[in-house]
Amino acid sequence: MVRIGVTGLMASGKSTVARRFEERGAVWIDGDTLGWETLRLPEVRDRIAALFGPSVIGGDGEVDRAELGAKVFRDRPAMERLNSIVQPPLLSRVRDRLASAGSVAVVDAALLSTWGLERELDGVVEVVAPEAVRIARLRSSRGFTESEATERIRGQSLPALHGVRRYWRLENDGDAKALLARADQIWNEIESLTAERRP
Repeated sequence: MVRIGVTGLMASGKSTVARRFEERGAVWIDGDTLGWETLRLPEVRDRIAALFGPSVIGGDGEVDRAELGAKVFRDRPAMERLNSIVQPPLLSRVRDRLASAGSVAVVDAALLSTWGLERELDGVVEVVAPEAVRIARLRSSRGFTESEATERIRGQSLPALHGVRRYWRLENDGDAKALLARADQIWNEIESLTAERRP
């Protein structure tokens, strides 16, 4: 079994790469989807409401991610408190998915290095893109104004990766065809790792 992480800052194109690997045969483990599922756990939702106030719970009884994000986005200690609630059950879900995946699994997660999960994987693909490309992508995909997108982009940073067994850096300058072509090259190397482990 080969376990690969795909990471990168907001709007870098990492999910595009992860989806490409899925098309090639990998099991795609989407950290964002699992994060949504984790926020729906009653014990997680209740702890978040107790810490950040009832305004972070929407009319549907679920965590309002926009409201919660507004409270923690510029407040690092608040973000750390939120992570202390969400991270343990979320990582448990990720590890469960990894344990049950097929020959190749891809974990798509911006917070890979925040979790320290890179040490448990066979390799990591880091997708990087110029700030202007990322701002444009946020504006088109989420409807942000330029100032909103710029604030989000410049407000995010991730810890350095540590203990990575194999590392690929994938530059994304906004050319979709070039991005997928490079992803395919990396996939060929991942498949080589898989072949090496076959009995």
